[in-house]
Parts: sequence; structure tokens; C-alpha cells
Amino acid sequence: MSMASAWAENEFEAIFREHFERLLRAVRRVLRSDAEAEEVCAEVFLRLYRLGPQAVALGSAGGWLYRTGTRAAIDVLRRDRRRHEEELVEDTGEIMAADDGDPLDRVLRAERVAGVRLALASMKVEKVQILLLRHSGFSYREIGAAMKINVSSVGKTLARAEAQFVKIYQRQQRIRRKAPRLEAAKEER
Repeated sequence: MSMASAWAENEFEAIFREHFERLLRAVRRVLRSDAEAEEVCAEVFLRLYRLGPQAVALGSAGGWLYRTGTRAAIDVLRRDRRRHEEELVEDTGEIMAADDGDPLDRVLRAERVAGVRLALASMKVEKVQILLLRHSGFSYREIGAAMKINVSSVGKTLARAEAQFVKIYQRQQRIRRKAPRLEAAKEER
């Protein structure tokens, strides 16, 4: 790295302090463990550090970080998609171990969480990103900056992403409800 592309002493630290916690919360919404979320955030900040200040010279550092961080989290989610059944069992076990609430409610919640993760893993990255950013508390202006889209387009893009998510999630639920009947029919043969 040349001296012209090196970070000023306090510049990178200021960006880190300003954005780390919020990026961590956004990434944590996608992934199921704090350790994975912290690892993704560390990789994103390392990538930014290596690219140097020119990586964010024309735009907002926050936008670059949130876009890169959510994409990295989605990549991890997709990579782990094969372990869906294992996650469902683990999530069910963790929720069942909690002392609060009815055990049936905890099992149902674990199944919903696993279903949401599976639906998100099957969507396009850009749509998942906009959903995650909005549900992490980002304003339309912040989402527009992070996604590099016009603020006036955020609402329509978000509505389309939500509609696609609902469609995929509901399809998964219909398939899940039919599965026990299919298994029973196979056993009757």
C-alpha cells in the first residue's frame, strides 16, 4: 500500500467507532450467533482497511460498510443453508431451555425463526439487504445511501422485497403443513 492510499491515524478509528455497533446489530439479525456476526464485521472492517480511504472517498463509509456487511452475512447464511435441520433442532433446544413461556410456544417460535432464515436464504441479496436494513432501524435515507438507490425508490423496493419474502415464507409453510400428510400416505402403502 502506498502512502497516498494509507489511512490517516484517526480516520479509520473514527469510522470504526461510528459504525461498528450498528453494523454488528444488522449482521446479528441475519446470523444466529454473536460470534459469527462479530467475525463477519471484523472481516468487513479489515477489507475496508486494506482497500484504504479511496474505497469510501466518493460515498459514505456507512453505506459501504452496511452493504458489504449484509452481503457477507447473507453469504454465510447461504453457506449454512445445508444445515437447516440442524439449526432447527439447535434453535428448538435453545428456546426449549429458556424458562419463560409455554414449551409449545417456544417450539413454534423456533420453527418460525428457522423458516424466516430459510426464506431469506432463498431471496436475492439486494432484497434481503433492504429488508435487513429496514428491520434494523435504518431510515429510508440511510437505506438509500447504503444500497446506492434513490431515496424515493426505497419504499417501492422495500414493498417488493417484503411481498417476495411473504410469498416465499407462505409457500414454505404450505409445504411444511402438507409434509406430515405425505409421510402418513407413504407409511400406509
